[in-house]
Amino acid sequence: MKEKNTGKFTKPRRIVFTGGPSGGKTSIIEIVQRRFGAETAAVPEAATVLYGGGFPRPQGDPAMRHIQRAIYFTVRELEDMAFTLDGSKIFLCDRGTLDGMAYWPAGEPDFLASVGSALEKELSRYDILIHLRPPLRGEVYHLSGARIESHSAALALDKKTEKAWREHPKRFVIADEPDFLIKVNKVLAILEKEIPLLLSPQRRGGRREET
Repeated sequence: MKEKNTGKFTKPRRIVFTGGPSGGKTSIIEIVQRRFGAETAAVPEAATVLYGGGFPRPQGDPAMRHIQRAIYFTVRELEDMAFTLDGSKIFLCDRGTLDGMAYWPAGEPDFLASVGSALEKELSRYDILIHLRPPLRGEVYHLSGARIESHSAALALDKKTEKAWREHPKRFVIADEPDFLIKVNKVLAILEKEIPLLLSPQRRGGRREET
C-alpha cells in the first residue's frame, strides 16, 4: 500500500492529457503509468465517472452549463483527493479543469466566472499539458464509454479544447498518426525528458508546439 503524501512536494505534480474525443488519452495514460511505475498515479476522467454513475445528460445550453459545472468540480476533487491520499509523485490526469470550456455555450470568460475561477489559476494546476489530437480519418474514429460525439463534432471540440489551453506554458500537441504506436512513442519520448525535470528542485520552463 502506498503511503499518504507527506507534503514533501509543495504542490502536486500534474500532467494533464487533453484533446478531442478518441484521441487516445485513457489508453496512453495506462501505458505511461506502466512505463513509469510507482512514480505515477492516474486520475480518471470526471465525465466518465459522472455519466457512468447515471448523471443525466439532457440537451440544450442550460443543461450543458449544469453538466460542465458538475464536471469541473468533480475534476478538482478527484485530483485533490488523489494527491491527498496517494503517495505517488506525479499524477496523470485524464482531462483537466479547462476542458469544460470547449463544451461551454458562452465561451471562456463566462465559464470561468460560472465556476468562480481565473485562467491563470487553472493553468497553474498542471505542470505539463499533453494535447492528443483525435483521428483525422472518420473510418478509424470510434465512440467508447461515455462519448457520444460524431467525428465532425470531435474535430470541432479538439479545436476548442486547444484554444482553451493555448496559454499553458508547457504544452505539447501530438498530431494524429496512422499508427497509434507512433503517437504513444512520441508521448513517452517527451515524458522521458520532462518527468525527471518535474522531480528536480530546479525546473525549467518553456513552451513547445506540435509534434
